[in-house]
Amino acid sequence: MELRQLKYFTTTAEFLNFSEAARALNITQSTLSQQIATLEGELGVKLFERTRHSMTLTDIGKAFLPSALRTIHDAESCIDRIHDVLGLEEGEINIGTTYTFSPLLRETVLDFMRKHPKIKLNIYCKSMEELLDLLIHRKIDVALSYKPMNLCRSIESHILFDSSLCVAVGREHPLAAQRSVTFRDVERFPVCLPAKGMQARNTLDRILETANHTSLDVRLEINDINILLDLVAKSNLLTFLSQATLIDHPEIAGVPISGVEASMQGSFHIIKDSYIKTATRHFLKSLCENKSFSMAMLSFLN
Repeated sequence: MELRQLKYFTTTAEFLNFSEAARALNITQSTLSQQIATLEGELGVKLFERTRHSMTLTDIGKAFLPSALRTIHDAESCIDRIHDVLGLEEGEINIGTTYTFSPLLRETVLDFMRKHPKIKLNIYCKSMEELLDLLIHRKIDVALSYKPMNLCRSIESHILFDSSLCVAVGREHPLAAQRSVTFRDVERFPVCLPAKGMQARNTLDRILETANHTSLDVRLEINDINILLDLVAKSNLLTFLSQATLIDHPEIAGVPISGVEASMQGSFHIIKDSYIKTATRHFLKSLCENKSFSMAMLSFLN
């Protein structure tokens, strides 16, 4: 049994389709099928049930999958450790970020690329649920987001900074000069919301459910944070975002919401007891330094 065969197996298990898995692996479908058959022959078991129209994992295949993923991860960790011994001269890191968190990364990405030109950054913008799935399957090294309500036991979170949900408006908006607002204050203005599933929206929905507010004048929902910010800056629309998201947007005012619990904790998430490669630590440290985050986090990353 070869590591390559395990990668073929886990990718096929992900897609449950030989054609799509072969495309992802950049090999021919016949090669993949042959390698899976060879692996099954060596193990003396069937890993997949195949019909003309579908493919599923057998019970043995389901039981084998976590061990195969762990073996692949352990092998990749060995390579990461070697790169760490050699120094930050080569390698790559995979960073996952939610849409709401992604605006905070611009300075860090540019700073990291300048300091470590031979380290390749792969950044994936996904929903919180998609990121945690990628993390569990070891397809990203770390997930960046505001801390979700629930996490599975295999994932641990570390807080980078504290923030809170606010009403975001353009500088010419009537609410821009307010020291704080209530939901009654915003009811008379048109609203553009982050799409469902985005973390600012999750926080807002939690607040609205608790406070029984249902009278927002919602005109638009969108999952592109940059377009959302641009619309708010250039119109009378208001939205709800984390205060931290507005750090690099002086054209937008973030007005605190009074009378509600609106805290949002910027965090990174890793697999418990997993090896954090040096390049990943340097990226997180750079994120902390660029945004003046907690010294406690900096000590953890050193």
